[in-house]
Amino acid sequence: MTTLAISREEVRSLHADLADDVAGREARLGAELPVDSTADVAARLREVVGKWERGRKSVRTVPACNAYARVCDEPVPESVKRTLTALDATINVLDDIIDTRDLRTQEKIALTVNAAFSGVAMVGSCPPAYRADVEDALLEYYTSVFQIPLVERELFEHMEAADATSQKLAAAEALYAYRSCDIDAFARIPAIVMDVGEETERRMLEDLRAYRCRRLLYKDIGDVERDLVDGDVTPVIHFLGASASTDAVVDSIERLHDRFTYSTVGRRQYGDVLELLEEPPEDLHAAVREARQNVLEMTP
Repeated sequence: MTTLAISREEVRSLHADLADDVAGREARLGAELPVDSTADVAARLREVVGKWERGRKSVRTVPACNAYARVCDEPVPESVKRTLTALDATINVLDDIIDTRDLRTQEKIALTVNAAFSGVAMVGSCPPAYRADVEDALLEYYTSVFQIPLVERELFEHMEAADATSQKLAAAEALYAYRSCDIDAFARIPAIVMDVGEETERRMLEDLRAYRCRRLLYKDIGDVERDLVDGDVTPVIHFLGASASTDAVVDSIERLHDRFTYSTVGRRQYGDVLELLEEPPEDLHAAVREARQNVLEMTP
């Protein structure tokens, strides 16, 4: 049985610790406020924890830390776990800000609160000796990540315009491959702090990107109904609507999944962990059949 060196529960607990810290500060501040209540900032921080619990948002810290624990044969330092947890929270709320078309005032407050406090936690958790290298990794990371909406839009247009399935698959592969760069900093920061070699860091980056592609593919299957309600489009939704049958969709998804592979060393050292965290549907055919029905019913 595969065991995890760090679980989603531990990551949620680390962010909940930040919320508890802020709750104490807010309570002390309350007596000085010229009103009878506080803004309950801590509750806004706990909303991210709730989204992680419901599987609404990705937790990139878990696959990264588990893979590095296997490679280095030692626990990932607490400072790394806290830094990555804060980065996870930050990138998740930035994703919501970008993707949500009409944000209500309370939603704006919740998202900006999380971005602000998670940024502080990230800076505070980073070991001073590695701060310059981590800062450089984060600058590279954010520069890449903020290209994702543009890349998604243009590659999805290529996918829709393509006639042949092979062309659609090529566009979908490129789209998922670029989306996977949102795990890059989670691959690089442990490498910096745990002092692994360049070859190992490169392999970890490639394998974690492959994991992320596979996880995004499966997550897109599970998120079809919500994506349709939100007006979002994904390669999975395209295949569900454009394919002649459920079997054809399953074939496309399996072919796409198999294009993202782990290295030989990675499969041996941590492949079981990453495959577990991919969270494939128990019955892919049944999941696709249900998702396809949703697409047929919810689209003109």
